[in-house]
Amino acid sequence: MLSIGPLYVQKIEYPHRKFIPLVEKGWTNEIEEPYRLGTCLVFRIPFTKPGFVLGYWKYPQDEEAALTSAIWGRSMGTPVKELMEWDV
Repeated sequence: MLSIGPLYVQKIEYPHRKFIPLVEKGWTNEIEEPYRLGTCLVFRIPFTKPGFVLGYWKYPQDEEAALTSAIWGRSMGTPVKELMEWDV
């Protein structure tokens, strides 16, 4: 990922090769400093796997908020505080 001020660009592997969508809204959540949230558009060429991301950083957040929002979609049955203390 390349960040230029409040903007970022990236090449990604898109998960399917169908014709649509050609443009899709996306987001990112940094779990390393500076712990920013970002929103983007993913552009792709039909029937191929590469995608190109163009987005902007919304705002920085603290480490706990970043890690909590990063695992928000997973129901693991473990308190967030405990997950952040795991030594992986």
